[in-house]
Amino acid sequence: MPRMRTTAAVTAALTLALTACGGGDGGPGPTEGDAFGNNTTPSAPSTSDGDPNTSTPSGSQSATSTKPDPTATASETSTSSSSTSTNTGTPFDPDEFTAKLKASVEENPTVRIDVEATLEGQQGVTASGVQDLSADALDMEVDMGGQKLGYRLVDGQYYLSQPPKWVPVTEDSTNPLVKQTLDQIQLLSMRKQFDAFVAGIEKAGDKGTEEIDGVQTRHYTATVNTDRAYEQLDAEKDPGAPDTLIYDVWLDENDLIRQMTFTQDGAKATLTAKDWGEPVSIDKPADSELAEVS
Repeated sequence: MPRMRTTAAVTAALTLALTACGGGDGGPGPTEGDAFGNNTTPSAPSTSDGDPNTSTPSGSQSATSTKPDPTATASETSTSSSSTSTNTGTPFDPDEFTAKLKASVEENPTVRIDVEATLEGQQGVTASGVQDLSADALDMEVDMGGQKLGYRLVDGQYYLSQPPKWVPVTEDSTNPLVKQTLDQIQLLSMRKQFDAFVAGIEKAGDKGTEEIDGVQTRHYTATVNTDRAYEQLDAEKDPGAPDTLIYDVWLDENDLIRQMTFTQDGAKATLTAKDWGEPVSIDKPADSELAEVS
């Protein structure tokens, strides 16, 4: 499976499709025998005394709810690369919709998210973990075809798990693998991508009430202007990106995102969110846990 398009699918599901549509550098971070001198395959960060590959990201209890089928709403989601939609529901004021999103996140900035992405019907990438949008902090595990990668963002510093160490990922590094990893893990920041998503919304639709994981929700659609979204990201728009993208978004009674789906060009992705507002602990690795890199 092409890693570039797989990474793109995850990006879309995290409300990150803006940078994904035209590709970008894909693939996982440093691997076995890499430039860091680490001879083990990257795995998820350990947050307990047990097996690091079976522990969940720090700061939240394990998610046990059943994830929705990423293709479940595909028939209701636009597969077009233009602003034309097959069924976006009853027109809804986009300013009111964005106001709902911003207010709910401001009041409940912490969240646990789970992402599933497929490419042309195949299982591709999963991502799960906790984030604090008020601090732009995250502790995420990404599984790319069985290769598990752990990422943290604390106080503006990114870290990549290279058991038994953590690798600081810095913008001024001359190591090409570090620079590639920085590009990848910046896509995981829901704070950055949420702001871009909201900034780009130009149309919204209401498709009525639906139940998601036992929670009553209202199903909306959001049409995102990619020029505006890229501008918010302070990023150059990829030549392959369409003018607009359409998402399906389910909000609960507190206007918090419970699910988002995205389908385009054979790539399908689903994000589910829970535990909004619950305490999380996203800690900087200890100095003794840090690896030295050039």
